[in-house]
Amino acid sequence: LNTLLQPVRDHFTNDETAKGLLEQVREFKREATPVVSEDEAPKVFRLDLVKEGVVQPNSHLVMAPLPNSNPTMQSAADILTKLKAADTDTPKVLLLRDWTAIVNNALDADLKLIPAYHAILLSTLRAIDIHLHGEDEAIMKNVTIVLQSEAILKDPSNYWISVINAGRH
Repeated sequence: LNTLLQPVRDHFTNDETAKGLLEQVREFKREATPVVSEDEAPKVFRLDLVKEGVVQPNSHLVMAPLPNSNPTMQSAADILTKLKAADTDTPKVLLLRDWTAIVNNALDADLKLIPAYHAILLSTLRAIDIHLHGEDEAIMKNVTIVLQSEAILKDPSNYWISVINAGRH
């Protein structure tokens, strides 16, 4: 183990930039963590899409299925059922999980196929919706479509902090 670590130790001893960074880390470790009273809730870092203006407060969120090579009308009908389950006055949001699709290798994580799947899904949803509910009562006309990658990039710092925090738990 020492044979593996020695080049790293040498780097932090001999390189001025690395030596400065190591000293900064040591200084941060010495700084006292602010004491939070028992009544005060700890600050939670997370992506707040309401604050970012992407969605309205208390929205009914439905996550679209991960893209696949065999989309069905049943999956579109299931999404409409989930959206319709919300109260009439509740804002509705459909989340298209493009980054999750890439991470999970959906459609081989192809950056052209994933948006194509979402375009087909949305077209199918709108067509079935109008067929089932008519133009005036269509559900999709009041649904906010959120693309996961665009939502994340509204506040990437808090997004990545929340990812790290999730990994800690």
